[in-house]
Amino acid sequence: MIASIAATTVAALAGAGVATVLRLPAAPLLGAMIGVAALTLSTELSWQAPGAVKWVVYVAIGALLGQSVTRESLTALRSSAVPILLTVTLFLVFGLALAWGLWRFTDFDAHTALLATAPGGIAQMGALSADVKANVPVVLSIHVLRITSVIVLMSLGLKLMGGRP
Repeated sequence: MIASIAATTVAALAGAGVATVLRLPAAPLLGAMIGVAALTLSTELSWQAPGAVKWVVYVAIGALLGQSVTRESLTALRSSAVPILLTVTLFLVFGLALAWGLWRFTDFDAHTALLATAPGGIAQMGALSADVKANVPVVLSIHVLRITSVIVLMSLGLKLMGGRP
């Protein structure tokens, strides 16, 4: 068991390190996932975290998300309530429509389709996908492609809008 924990830890850290050097979106999360997936597919050494460990990891993710809530962000919410609610509503409607299409016309299960099209962050969607037994690699692949596309398209969009932030 110690060898499995050590091998899984090394694979996660190595993957995260490589992804960071390559400047991939959500590098630590994505790289660790790829590193551990490679270990799992190539050896018998991969360690499966028990429920209590997963709980601690989810608490840590929740704590990181909680740290992003500031007085300034709450003030921005109040002063921009209508556009924020409209944007969130449209994200959810389009996400549900896309999820329905993926579920209806592909072999994606409902959880995978919904989480792959949900307007969320990679870490949150990955953790939730694992928790509900969705196809985690599919969900994360779609979100990585989405975020990479957004980064590229926003750069172009800013240029087209005259660089105005």
